[in-house]
Amino acid sequence: MIFTTETRLSTGDCPDIIAYAKAYCHDFAEIERFVWHCIVSNKGKYDKSALNTKIQKRFSVTKRTANSCIADMQGRYNALKELKMVEVRQLEGKISALTDKVAVLADQVEAKGRLAATNSLSEKQLRTYRNQKKSLYFKKQRLQKLKDRLAQLKKDNADKNFRIGFGGKGLFKAQYLLKENGYKTHGKWKNDYIKKRDGNIFYLGSKDESFGNQMFQLAPQPDGTYFIKLRKDGKYVTSKADRYLYGKCSFSYLDDEVRTLLQDRDRPVSYRIKMRGNKVYLQAMLEIGPDEHPIVTTMCDGAIGLDFNAGHIDLSETDKHGNLVFMKQYRLYEHGGGNKAKNEMRQVVAEIGQYALFKGKSIVKEDLSFIRKKSKTIKAKTPFGRKYNKMIHTLDYSRFESTVKNMAVRQGIDLIEVNPAYTSKIAKQKYCSMRKIPIHNGAAYVIARRGQGCKDRYIA
Repeated sequence: MIFTTETRLSTGDCPDIIAYAKAYCHDFAEIERFVWHCIVSNKGKYDKSALNTKIQKRFSVTKRTANSCIADMQGRYNALKELKMVEVRQLEGKISALTDKVAVLADQVEAKGRLAATNSLSEKQLRTYRNQKKSLYFKKQRLQKLKDRLAQLKKDNADKNFRIGFGGKGLFKAQYLLKENGYKTHGKWKNDYIKKRDGNIFYLGSKDESFGNQMFQLAPQPDGTYFIKLRKDGKYVTSKADRYLYGKCSFSYLDDEVRTLLQDRDRPVSYRIKMRGNKVYLQAMLEIGPDEHPIVTTMCDGAIGLDFNAGHIDLSETDKHGNLVFMKQYRLYEHGGGNKAKNEMRQVVAEIGQYALFKGKSIVKEDLSFIRKKSKTIKAKTPFGRKYNKMIHTLDYSRFESTVKNMAVRQGIDLIEVNPAYTSKIAKQKYCSMRKIPIHNGAAYVIARRGQGCKDRYIA
């Protein structure tokens, strides 16, 4: 499994590295766009060695830099290929749900049409009939657009015709609405677009190279920092004595793991320098095998169930017989996609992981995969339906999923996923009133019992 940690490079500790990165990122981005064009034009089938040689000659860079660009662009190509397959499944789900809705509405319109032809509808029914005819028309238009999009997507997938915007589609389209997006001139937009497009430098690691990477290396220091050694490339190397830049940094997240793994010098370590505005960040990507973090928790003495909701995570602990022995609620005050929300989620999940390790019990959570359900959602008419649609589209389950899974693998905690169906209803029907426990802790209790194999059924 690949772990990624990130830190910001300070101008006080890495002035030369930051200056080099801000200049070199434009050259590196040009190489990557060239590599992307080569991969896409050959539909993903190409001679890696020949492409590497071509890059070296064209841009006067090292073999390792060429390999880094090829690996980075091949990864994007593979990811985009998988994403398009997911988009096909989502579109098929939307088309299926909308087709059923159109069929039902068409039957209703046809039935009312026969009555309207004989003047058998009241004024209210006639208004409903007209509204349904209008709704049916727009739904058919929507359905045809989805079918056209699906046909084009399948054609692109068959032809392996994948397109990507390195600066982002949203920012690219902002040039057509400058004032609405806060730009006074096209030149200001272009500067921002180039910064975002060219804000990436990737250094591919290899176990055959010293410190796991020939171009970029980190060395742990006794004071808790890391010594950075970066090898310049291309036109920036003026002499052999001028090949390297130096600096230092520190990591606040996964620092112990990074320090431990870097001591094994034959381990591949990849690095990525990211530009965000005027700030420069360093990402370290390390591979951890399953043998290095064996499972240390079991279900023998019970389980720890987690119920994730907007604004809080609820924990319920059971004993080996499935009885409730402890419960707690962890509040989540931060929302959105910012770093504060990410860090808060990590801290809460880390605390849950420490408790699971202390108790020696496995963690049980819901399998919160709403991709198929989100693709089939249509406009809800009932308060419950609107509430459910809002939940599956706004609940940040993907961050919760990834954070818990990363923590479990890193700490060696056995993680079990169960079907989330009826957990809250079962809790309300069987346990909450009888044991005087909150509904969400009751749901976590049902989840823990389900992970242990206990069968709690909801009686409608």
